[in-house]
Amino acid sequence: MKKIFFAITMMLLGLTGTSAQDSNIFTHLGVGIGVGTPGIGIDLSTNVTDYVGVRAGVNIMPQFKYSTDVDIKNNTQLQQNYNDWVQAYPTLHPGGELPSATIPSKVDVEGKLKLTTGHILFDVYPGKSIDWHLTVGAYFGGSKIVNVYTKDDNQLADIAQYNTYVMGQGQQEYKIGAQLGDYFLEPDARGHIDADIKVAGFRPYVGIGYGRAVPKNHTLGFQVDLGVQFWGTPKVYCQGDELTKDNLEGNDGGFMKTLTKITVYPVLNFRLVGKLF
Repeated sequence: MKKIFFAITMMLLGLTGTSAQDSNIFTHLGVGIGVGTPGIGIDLSTNVTDYVGVRAGVNIMPQFKYSTDVDIKNNTQLQQNYNDWVQAYPTLHPGGELPSATIPSKVDVEGKLKLTTGHILFDVYPGKSIDWHLTVGAYFGGSKIVNVYTKDDNQLADIAQYNTYVMGQGQQEYKIGAQLGDYFLEPDARGHIDADIKVAGFRPYVGIGYGRAVPKNHTLGFQVDLGVQFWGTPKVYCQGDELTKDNLEGNDGGFMKTLTKITVYPVLNFRLVGKLF
């Protein structure tokens, strides 16, 4: 994917370079500030020719937390196996505190969104005086976009003990955990779940928009962009280990469940740019 987008970019630059003799080449520098789905953007921009502009900068996404709940994997066989373990618990752990007799139906989790990125974008204009443009380029940043974790480990403490027991019995198929979309999240020995959703660190971008990377005839200009980042198939990690899909189809998880399924990130960005010279 990277090679394809670099090839497209170089081809577009080559096509526009034929008009370089009568164009303004690297004659202006602009500084811009933007806001949109990539976050709050700050960048520098210049005109490669009258037909191509380039922007490079950073997009800062304020980190916020999102609380929701997710289903706990359960069925008749799992419930029966869990009930047998509860009944045998006094024998297995003499004097120990008895576990809960029921499997919780849901567990509360919290998610942190991490979408701060850098970008380099090429705006290609069909004419010297036309502000509509095609944009190709890339966003890049850390691969981890969401961290999901349990807020109260006590909710799954008994489940963690039960999982340890069935693992010792060679009955891995009877383990119990949370369901995030198609993925099974198993708690650690303390009952804690810590999962990450990761995508590609390099995310090619294609879009259309209006406005110049650097204003031609004014000191201040406005730009709007609409497009998509291609960030690949999200991968889910739990306690540091990559998971495979188990086709669990949990009903909850909100936008965090959605993020495990989408391969592109929509971009709508509004940018105010000032010409330095």
